[in-house]
Amino acid sequence: MDWREDYKRKLVSAAEAVKVVKSGDRVVIPLLGGVDTLAEALGERKDELRDVEILQGVCGTGYPWYQPGYEEAFTANLAQYTGPIPRQFMWDRRGDFTPVTYAMEFKDVDERRPGCKDPDVVMVKVTPPDSNGFCNFGVDLWEKKEYCKRAKIVLAEVDEKMVRTCGDTYIHCSDVDYFVDATAYDPTPQEMEEVMAAVPPQNREKVQALFDEIKPPPYRIWKMKGAIALFPPETLAGTVMGAGPITDEIISIAHYVSLLINNGDCIQVGTGNTSNPVVRSGLFKEKQDLGFHCETAPPGIPTLVKEGVFTGKYKNIDIGKAVATTYGPGIEWRQDELDYINDNPLFEIRGSHYTNNPGVIAANDNHVSINNALYVDLTGQIGSETTTGFLLYNGPGGQLDWVIGALLSKGGRSVTVMPSTAVGGSISRIVPLLEAGVLATIPRTYADFIVTEHGIASLLGKSQRKRADELIAIAHPDHREELKKEAQKLFWP
Repeated sequence: MDWREDYKRKLVSAAEAVKVVKSGDRVVIPLLGGVDTLAEALGERKDELRDVEILQGVCGTGYPWYQPGYEEAFTANLAQYTGPIPRQFMWDRRGDFTPVTYAMEFKDVDERRPGCKDPDVVMVKVTPPDSNGFCNFGVDLWEKKEYCKRAKIVLAEVDEKMVRTCGDTYIHCSDVDYFVDATAYDPTPQEMEEVMAAVPPQNREKVQALFDEIKPPPYRIWKMKGAIALFPPETLAGTVMGAGPITDEIISIAHYVSLLINNGDCIQVGTGNTSNPVVRSGLFKEKQDLGFHCETAPPGIPTLVKEGVFTGKYKNIDIGKAVATTYGPGIEWRQDELDYINDNPLFEIRGSHYTNNPGVIAANDNHVSINNALYVDLTGQIGSETTTGFLLYNGPGGQLDWVIGALLSKGGRSVTVMPSTAVGGSISRIVPLLEAGVLATIPRTYADFIVTEHGIASLLGKSQRKRADELIAIAHPDHREELKKEAQKLFWP
C-alpha cells in the first residue's frame, strides 16, 4: 500500500484513537510529549477505564488526571523529572514517581527485570510526513523513538507548525498505528487578551515583559495559557519558560564559571533557574571553538552556533555537530532560533539514551558539565530534586549521567551552579548537612566545582575539612559564621 493511502486510512479523531487503551494498560507519554489532544480524549474515558498506568515525563500543560476524580481510572507515574505543573499533584501524594537516569532508562525492560514491561500504548507528537512518508519528532526527541520501538500501539498527534530536525528524529508512517490532526491553534487577538486577563493583576507587567523578551508566537502562548495564569512570573521565567532574569547574582556566577571553561571545551548545560540565564548573560561570548553535547539545550545556544562560538571543531565524536536530545522545552524559544534549527545539519537531535550515556559523554575530551542545585552540604553532597520534608521539586533528571560522564572525560569538569541563598537571603543553600527528605542527587564522591555569586569551591580530592572551608568561603557572608560553627562540630574534635 502506498504510504499516502496508509496515512489517510490511519488519520482518525482523538476519541477514536484512544479507544485502543484498555483497563490495566500501561500508557507512556514521553517527556515534553505535547499530546494534549490525545490526553484530553483519554481523560474523557475515566468512567469506563480502570487501573490504567500513565508513565509520563515532564509536561508543558496540565493533564486531566492531575485533577481529583481520576484516581480509579488512572495512576500517574512520573519519571525522572516533574517540572512545575504536576508539582502540587505530587506534593499531595496523588501520583507515583520513578527515579531513573536517562542513560539507564530501558535496562529494566530490555533485560526483562521482574515486574517491568514494555508499554501497551505510546503517545507522541510528530510533523506531517515528508515526500517519503517519514514524520519527524521535531526539537523534542528524548526517548520517544525508543518507546515507539517497544510499544504495542503507537498513537501520534500531527502538528504542522513543528520544525523538522536532523539526526535520529524520523519515524515512518508504517510504524504508527493511528494519527490525529493536532496542529497548534492560532488564537484570535481577543483570546490573547483573555490569556493576559487571567493572569493575576500583580503579575501582568512581569509576564508581559517575559513575552516581550522571548517573543513567542501566539500559538505557543495559547498552549501554555493554563500555566501562564497559574504560576508566578519567577516560576514561569525560570522553569516553564526557561528565561529567568539576568540578575547581578547571575552575572557574577557566569563570571566565575567562565574561569573554568577553556577554548575548545565540550559543553553541557542543564536546564534551570540559574543555568539558563547564565548562558544568556554572555558566559560563552568570549570563547572560541566550543563543542556542544547536551541533554536540554538552553535558549541562546543556536545563536552561538550561528555566530561561530560553538563549532565542535575539537570534539572526538559528532565532530562539527551541536548534539542535544531537545532544543525546545516550554515556550521559551525565540522563533528565529527555531527557524535556524529547522532542517539544519549543524544540529543533531539524538535520543536521551545516547546523549546521556556517560561513556558517550566521556568520549569527548574536556567535557564541562554545568548543572543546577538546590542545596550543597559541607561534605559535598548535592541536592537537586527534593526540599525538606521530601517534597519533590523536580527529580534527578539526567544530572548524575552528566556528572559521571564529565568526570570520566579526559580533562573534564563538573560544575554545579546556584545562588548562595534562597527566600530573599534568609536561607543558605550551603548547609551543614542535607536535612531529612532532601535527597543527595550527586553523592559527595562525585562533587567537583561548586559556584555561587561569591566564588568557586573546588572539592574533588579534598578532605572533609578542606571541603567545608572551600564551601564556607562561597556561602553568603550572612551565613558563614554559623556554617563555621557547624563545621567545627562535624569535622573537628
